[in-house]
Amino acid sequence: MGGSFLQQLGRPRPDPGGGAASAYSALVALALIKKVIRLEQTRSANRGARRKFWTQKLGSTRQLTREFIRLGQADVQAYAAMAQSLGAGDRGPRLQALVEVATQCPWHIMRHSIGALELAAAAGSHCRPHLLSDLLVAVELLGGALQGAHHIAQANIFLLEEGHRQEWARRLAETSHQGLEATLRVRSQLLARTHLSQQKK
Repeated sequence: MGGSFLQQLGRPRPDPGGGAASAYSALVALALIKKVIRLEQTRSANRGARRKFWTQKLGSTRQLTREFIRLGQADVQAYAAMAQSLGAGDRGPRLQALVEVATQCPWHIMRHSIGALELAAAAGSHCRPHLLSDLLVAVELLGGALQGAHHIAQANIFLLEEGHRQEWARRLAETSHQGLEATLRVRSQLLARTHLSQQKK
């Protein structure tokens, strides 16, 4: 996903839609986190345990990047299959299974966004102060990706049977709450360190 993805997103058709856009926002955030990690990794003072720390975090960003790319693509495919089933008048078990998949994709985007927030927090606790602003941008993007994916998942679950719909509503609300807490906590940690560094100048 890149420039061509943004062109596709602006087309007058339903896919790619909000789920894929949420995954894309998370990818932009991860690119910023990766920038900070790489800058710190290349510092001459970073040797031994500190260099190992940054190398491990870089590996985590790469893993999460692969996941968000996969989920963005999966979301487009899941929505297309669900829409096709609806258009064919299907209201049976097959539709229920497709809606389940279309709900799982944004939910996984939410969960991985929380993981990316923790990665931003770890990077922010060790990086040089002037890099904190990039991490703060990443946090805002991740918070938006997480809640955006929540909106998409919520829009899908009304097609589920009542009992299953209630279970998904509970699961989504719980993950959304965890995401909000993580966003607020990591933002506060980064801002606190930013203010401390400014006071020392």
